[in-house]
Amino acid sequence: MHGQQAHQTLLSALTTPGKERTSAFGRMGLTFGIGFIFVPIFSIAATKIGGDLAPLLVSAALCALPSIVLETCIERKSYEHEISQDDSNGPPPQINITNVVRILQKPGVLNVMAKKNGGVVPFLMIIAVLNLYIIEKFNATNTENQIMQMMMGVFIMFSNGFGVIWLRKKFDEQTLLIIGSLSFVVGYTLFTFVFFNFWMLLVIMPFVSLGMSVVATCSDSLLTALVDESEQGIVLGTATSLNSLVRTFSPLFAGSLLQNYGFQSLTILGVVGSLLAIGLMIMSPVDENLIKKHKTE
Repeated sequence: MHGQQAHQTLLSALTTPGKERTSAFGRMGLTFGIGFIFVPIFSIAATKIGGDLAPLLVSAALCALPSIVLETCIERKSYEHEISQDDSNGPPPQINITNVVRILQKPGVLNVMAKKNGGVVPFLMIIAVLNLYIIEKFNATNTENQIMQMMMGVFIMFSNGFGVIWLRKKFDEQTLLIIGSLSFVVGYTLFTFVFFNFWMLLVIMPFVSLGMSVVATCSDSLLTALVDESEQGIVLGTATSLNSLVRTFSPLFAGSLLQNYGFQSLTILGVVGSLLAIGLMIMSPVDENLIKKHKTE
């Protein structure tokens, strides 16, 4: 998660708000989807070749690659000199509770975060218990669980790598948030009424993956455009921390809802959350004048 935040912050320093930044975030999501596809393959191959500890060693080696690429392929001045120009206005803000609260109080920030999490939080809760549910409901095997993970990777890869970038050529970020949330509504509705077979995931996951890709990418792009460049790392860190908090407690709350009210309680929560987010998008759009159009010179 720290790596995702760091890469988003780096992309924010290298791109201008709007189409360029959203497309860049979408391409980063493409690599996220590719990871979903190849992780099971690498894990199985590494285990067969080197034993149970081999996947950990392979993961450590793969984690070193981004640092090597950063040091050898990207000029440091291309992303460091931009923020350093703000030194005349004081040192860059430090990450602490005071600055986080101050940034959250900036116009539009809480607005965008609410729109993002209306559909995303139920998705994280569903993912937390989906493996358990399909094992109990459909007697899914470990192989089928890996197939599900690879399916998610394929759909996320296409949603980010092609869907987000193509849609951004046609619509702005705020319109895309509505499109993504509508996709969430369709996906959660299908989860509620037609998820009677494991392979129905082939019908359901494209809508949920598109919603996740579009909403997460466009909201993060908007958040970085609503704050000063020196504050982009903090606002992205805050958004990431919130999602991490949800992931931490999702197994507890989602498991409780699953046990007491059934899987449909989670999907209905997703429908309601997405519809509320759409209502907020329509009734309270972000003022375009708040969005910074150019990087600080």
